[in-house]
Amino acid sequence: MALTLVLSATIVGLPTTRADAVVGGTSAVGNTAVVRLQQGRTVCSGALWTSRIVVTAAHCVVDASGTVTSNPIFVNLPGVDVQQSPQTVTQSAIITVDGWRLDGSGYSQADDIAFLILETDLPGGVIRRLATPAEVAAWRQEGRVVTLLGYGRTSPTSTSSLAPNAIDQPLSLPVTWPGAFSATQTTTTGICSGDSGGPVVTRVGNDVVLVGINSAASGPCSESRQPSMTGFAPSAYPNLVARALELTGGVAEPVGTAPAVVSGAASSLSSVSADITGTVNANDIATQAFFQYSRLPDFSTLDGTAVAGDVAGSETATLAVNLAGLAAGTTYYWRLVATNAVGTSVGDTQSFTTPVFAPKTSRASNALLNIMLIDRTDVTKVVVAPVAKSRAQCTVNSKTKRLTFARPGTCRVKITITRAGVTTTRAYNLVVN
Repeated sequence: MALTLVLSATIVGLPTTRADAVVGGTSAVGNTAVVRLQQGRTVCSGALWTSRIVVTAAHCVVDASGTVTSNPIFVNLPGVDVQQSPQTVTQSAIITVDGWRLDGSGYSQADDIAFLILETDLPGGVIRRLATPAEVAAWRQEGRVVTLLGYGRTSPTSTSSLAPNAIDQPLSLPVTWPGAFSATQTTTTGICSGDSGGPVVTRVGNDVVLVGINSAASGPCSESRQPSMTGFAPSAYPNLVARALELTGGVAEPVGTAPAVVSGAASSLSSVSADITGTVNANDIATQAFFQYSRLPDFSTLDGTAVAGDVAGSETATLAVNLAGLAAGTTYYWRLVATNAVGTSVGDTQSFTTPVFAPKTSRASNALLNIMLIDRTDVTKVVVAPVAKSRAQCTVNSKTKRLTFARPGTCRVKITITRAGVTTTRAYNLVVN
């Protein structure tokens, strides 16, 4: 397990030659997600969330006694080389987790996040919204590559940089604290002192989304056998977010794209059940999907709702459920619905009718499959066999292979299909009436 060191703010110094910030990174001049924070002779970084709110690390603004600094923190314009653009604004308030204090260990600690309320607007920020906790969890699982930004050191022995830098690193699974996330570093590349509070961002569609802020790291500036960084996601602190927005008159409106939904087709009908499918693209926002079905085409009264599952990421997912307990000889209307933080999308309405078979009638195998909406593509063999307890209701003619419905009741049949060399068997209840 890597020892994760707190990223102390660094002493300001003028480099003799221009150097990129972040060890092993590339220039991020012009990236307006990041700002430079200076308090006295120390430097941190911050994420410009709105024109009045900067998110940073709590250890940049709170001391070991738990005292939140009352000294002015000078915040530069976003993404600038501060030698060329020295203009600054200061804070009017600082919001942290109640009771937070720097524990003095030099290592990572919980809830290392703060919100700076600026006295005046700082325009030009590129961050569109905060990543949701569900998004952060999903991106950790997939190892999503994110961008870390800051004005920190470019080597273990250098001073903080006057220009921002960025480096791309994958998120990783270990989580040290609630509300935290981690990302991989190497012994030669990663964030360093002075990058504390810098933004961790990713792009969702055309939007820049704030995953969180840098808190601590091991790697190029702190030796470890497993270099990593720890950050904190603002969305994991809804009370702090709400307080910051209240102080600035802002509203946390969901930004992004509602899910894309397509209702598919019904298949494998019996008299009392059906399979239905559809597709959902979550558009990179955690999404919940479900099927609605009703005997009324306007869905004013639902017969039921079937949970289809959770969807995340940008790939289109195919979802399917089996509807059971249906009424025989009845038309059902159904649709796929999906919802995320942006909105709810509803697929087109589809319908099917559960079959009923009259006594003293028969069906050939292919005709039966058509009625039951069973796909016949690449089918090379079909065997229909009533179960023993249903032989009073239905039988198969040994010569014609037709299924004959004899008298009212439930004909339970097993249908065995060979398709592209693969054989499957499934049982169906067919009502005879």
